[in-house]
Amino acid sequence: MPEAQVNGVALRYELAGPEGAPAVVLSNSLSTDASMWDPQWTLLTARWRVLRYDTRGHGRSGVTPAPYSMEQLADDLAGLIDQAGIGPAHIVGLSLGGMTAQVLALRRPDLVQSLCLVATTAQPPFHGREIWDERIAHLRAVGHFGKMFPGMMDRWLSMRFRRSNPAGFAEVRRMVMETPVEGYIGCCEAIAGFDVRALLPRIAVPTLVVAGEEDSGTTVEDAQDIRAGIPGARLEVIAGARHLLNRCRAEEFSRLLAAWLAEVASPR
Repeated sequence: MPEAQVNGVALRYELAGPEGAPAVVLSNSLSTDASMWDPQWTLLTARWRVLRYDTRGHGRSGVTPAPYSMEQLADDLAGLIDQAGIGPAHIVGLSLGGMTAQVLALRRPDLVQSLCLVATTAQPPFHGREIWDERIAHLRAVGHFGKMFPGMMDRWLSMRFRRSNPAGFAEVRRMVMETPVEGYIGCCEAIAGFDVRALLPRIAVPTLVVAGEEDSGTTVEDAQDIRAGIPGARLEVIAGARHLLNRCRAEEFSRLLAAWLAEVASPR
């Protein structure tokens, strides 16, 4: 993956698909990397010009000292889109990536043609910063994700997925365990300080909100709040899906995303 120096950090990214096709940008969730989009990559790059990247402090992107802000993460993405020369683009973000996408649309509307906001929220998940402060304190004390991992997976992936797709589960585990602790903490700080509920009416691009029926962190109710806040936004709920729904319900999500992009990002 090439690297771009953006906003004071080195960001690793991948750009593929037909040159001249409409641009689609994929933004990853907390404690994953760009490879979280592997189930959708081949489908999307067959038709669209697609950029995926490792968020600051994640994967092989640079790790700067915590704390980070959501504005900083959105500016990272804006700089990457500018350097790649693919704006304006259709932005797809899951969880932290969906929060980044909302702030990007507010700060740099010139770079955003549409939004697909997946398993995300317009305020801190769990509706407060207490849980985030607890996570940060725990990680500062122990320096690894060991005790946090089982609870994360209960929220992220169904037991059926974990049993039926051991290779996929192992790949998710790898992404989590390889996430730099400082980068995770930095993004936790960004999430804890995030609240754009009052600003959502300013977003004026076509928006699809996708929620997992069984997601306990970024809930269907959180998705309904986004849908109500962004004028004209639509909501789709994937039955039985938990948080990492692009993997635990990969086929359903891929069909939904491809149909949405065919509607808003038809190739010229």
